[in-house]
Amino acid sequence: MFAVFFGVVITDALFHTDIGFGCLAALAGAMGLREFYAITKKKDFSPFSITGIGMGLWLFITYWLSIRKHPPLGCPFFRPEIFLIFIFSLLLIQTYVRGTKDAVKNISVTVFGVFYVFYLLSFAFALRYLSNGASLLILVLLISKFGDIGGYLLGRKYGKHKLSKIISPNKTVEGAGFALLSGVLIAVIFNSIPSIRVMSVPWSALFGLVVGFAAMMGDLAESLLKRDLQVKDSGGLLPAFGGVLDVIDCLLISMPVAYYFLVYSNLVSS
Repeated sequence: MFAVFFGVVITDALFHTDIGFGCLAALAGAMGLREFYAITKKKDFSPFSITGIGMGLWLFITYWLSIRKHPPLGCPFFRPEIFLIFIFSLLLIQTYVRGTKDAVKNISVTVFGVFYVFYLLSFAFALRYLSNGASLLILVLLISKFGDIGGYLLGRKYGKHKLSKIISPNKTVEGAGFALLSGVLIAVIFNSIPSIRVMSVPWSALFGLVVGFAAMMGDLAESLLKRDLQVKDSGGLLPAFGGVLDVIDCLLISMPVAYYFLVYSNLVSS
């Protein structure tokens, strides 16, 4: 998975484009949202899956095309005209196809799915279009995923105190500490390499800590949803990992946090 991601980013860089990355992100979003709608059906929700995925892709691709021309801060994801069409479509389908039963529940879970997956994933584009965007995107991915891996491996060996028995009983305080430490080390090492350095070493330590914590919250957020829906994984596409949503869950929180951290600390320019 890392090889595919890095291969796409490097290929885009060689050809001075973002088409490969954009298509990969759109595919991950569509698959992740499909999995989200599928697991909600196991607890008597009936989301409008096709409409939700279609509108989510429309918003996502529109944002992608807009951010190429405008700074990320001045480019809204939820375009009013598209969002109005989305809401009216859901109301019409509910009224004339399903009637009044569970209207609020069905429409709400459909809209939430688009927000949770596509909106949060759109921050990948926001990061990509900052100065040194490709390096920043890779850095956030490394902190989020390798921090998670470090916390998992060392937490299994040394973890004794439960982090959250209700949401994720297998996670430990020690594992969380190792995950944060891994994130800091990755950020510092990354920014110690002159050719790819994007910030000073002191700032990189703070960045690794903040992004690593956000990634942990992203993982716990999906665990909360799965616990409520009484499922172990969002899907079975990736053996031993679960579904696409299980892979990108930490990024859905870490990327927005990383973006606003970079912008409001004036470490990068849009």
